[in-house]
Amino acid sequence: GETIPYTGIRWRPLEAPAVTKNVLLTVDTKGRIQHWHATSNKLLNTINVEGNELLCTDYKPDGTMFVTGGRDSALRVYDEQTRKKVLTLEGSHNQPGHSNKVFCSKYYKEDDNLIVSGGWDNNIIVWDVREGEPVRFIPGPHICGDSVDMCEGFLLTGSWRAEEQLQFWDLGTGQLIIAPSWSPEGGANTEPTYIYSAQFLKTNGDLVLAGGSENNEVKLFDRSNHFNVIATITDLSRAIYTVDFSNEGDRFAVGGGDGLIRIFELEKTAYQ
Repeated sequence: GETIPYTGIRWRPLEAPAVTKNVLLTVDTKGRIQHWHATSNKLLNTINVEGNELLCTDYKPDGTMFVTGGRDSALRVYDEQTRKKVLTLEGSHNQPGHSNKVFCSKYYKEDDNLIVSGGWDNNIIVWDVREGEPVRFIPGPHICGDSVDMCEGFLLTGSWRAEEQLQFWDLGTGQLIIAPSWSPEGGANTEPTYIYSAQFLKTNGDLVLAGGSENNEVKLFDRSNHFNVIATITDLSRAIYTVDFSNEGDRFAVGGGDGLIRIFELEKTAYQ
């Protein structure tokens, strides 16, 4: 049969009011939104978004809603219990929306009325679901994967390009704070890495993890110490498409084109 790539995956938050635990939400390039029971491998539900290619998804922190984005440039918010669409976030006559594929859509955990999205149109948009429209535009980042994250009023973006791949912004003002150097001065390998995935440490945001293609590297940055690089994973044969810190912050996982998931232990002494 036809192989359909999965492009977004999220565990349903434990806070969700539903009885069933261990539920996974997935989206794919055929426009399907699916809920799975991970324990029994059962497919619980499918929503078909006709004619669309879905590229990202995320849960509201309390698990009551989720958002999807994809080829048609609109974001859609669904009610988790009824599985019905409750809101479409797109451009209007007052405000432009995205004008190309959306590759990342993420709820801001510290204010879950805000959703931040990015994609091929080189625009980060901050949406307020109460208004149903954008409240801020941050031009510049070229997003091609799960490479937007927020922590304590700061925004992290990872762009698929040769320079200023990693950028750190003030979410409130939209001002750029720093674009850490990817290749440290004097490093043996000076080839750029084009970023597909970037994330803050989930416990306190002190570390930043990012990985990508071309040079096929993963780097770990210490945000609490001038974004110094404290670890680099190199010599990977294929691109890295996804990175994720554990909830406890004691390890991280990376996955990519070679079909392997690698898990690394994180020693506190490395950055404290």
